[in-house]
Amino acid sequence: MGQHRRWLIHGSDLTSKSVRKAKKKYEKYDKTRHQFRKLRKFLKENKFLVNNEKPAAGDKQHVKYWRKRFKLFSRIREKPIYMTSELWFSVTPERIAKFLATFVSACLPGATSVLDVFSGGGGNSIHFANHFQKVYCVDSNLEHLYCTARNAQSYGVCDRIWLYKHKWGRKAARHFKKLKVDCIFGSPPWGGPEYINTETYDLENSLIPYGIHRLLSSFKSVSDNIILFLPKNSDLDQLNRATIDVMGANSKCKVIYMKEDGYPKGIMCMWGEAFTSYEEEGTAEQLNSDADEDIAETTEKENIDINYDIDG
Repeated sequence: MGQHRRWLIHGSDLTSKSVRKAKKKYEKYDKTRHQFRKLRKFLKENKFLVNNEKPAAGDKQHVKYWRKRFKLFSRIREKPIYMTSELWFSVTPERIAKFLATFVSACLPGATSVLDVFSGGGGNSIHFANHFQKVYCVDSNLEHLYCTARNAQSYGVCDRIWLYKHKWGRKAARHFKKLKVDCIFGSPPWGGPEYINTETYDLENSLIPYGIHRLLSSFKSVSDNIILFLPKNSDLDQLNRATIDVMGANSKCKVIYMKEDGYPKGIMCMWGEAFTSYEEEGTAEQLNSDADEDIAETTEKENIDINYDIDG
């Protein structure tokens, strides 16, 4: 096991047969005994397995999300998928996750690694793993990391995924700076479904755990190629100011409005020369063919290139 991996758990280690062996391998590096005890319990109980026949009894709040489960994980028809109650409204829809992974691989053809911060249930990590050799997943919630690993197993990519349970901050950023990842992606918590109740989403005070300035700065310390998935009603003026303050006066931020079945889902914000300057004839059509998304028509707002999504 490489020196830089001593604080990571390999996705393929999270099985009922190997978790006991993995416990001995990893806990000598950190105080993780209680975490592995929880993981063993989750595995034994097959915790958080989604019932594909009917929603969980007494869980009326998530019924509407359960009905759209095929849009989150298409393989739920034939493979086991694991979700906590929180993940139902925070997992990125599969078509959007596929588009993003395809776009990043097209912009960074020589890249081998991606860091997924706030990885949740692995919706994005799984599709990154279809394009990149190593996908590092960071989340402070052990239940979410467990779901990420189990879902990655169902998609056959668990051998490309590494898990790190930790709150995102300076310590985590220092770890991944040493690994020299090619791209860092994050879909930070928006504060639950209530975010839609405000006309303009405050990126400084509503994002969890940090405002856009601090979050962008921490990401920049790891890689120059940065992507954030943010609410559709985000304050673009705040986004513009953060871009100038953190990335520099001449920097650009590409914003892509993401839709699915005619409904806006959020905006994909990208920093880094590879993303902001990537324009080739036929690019949108090719990406749409690969990932079922149409991207077209670009306008400019100071330091922000706004790409309006035309839902197919």
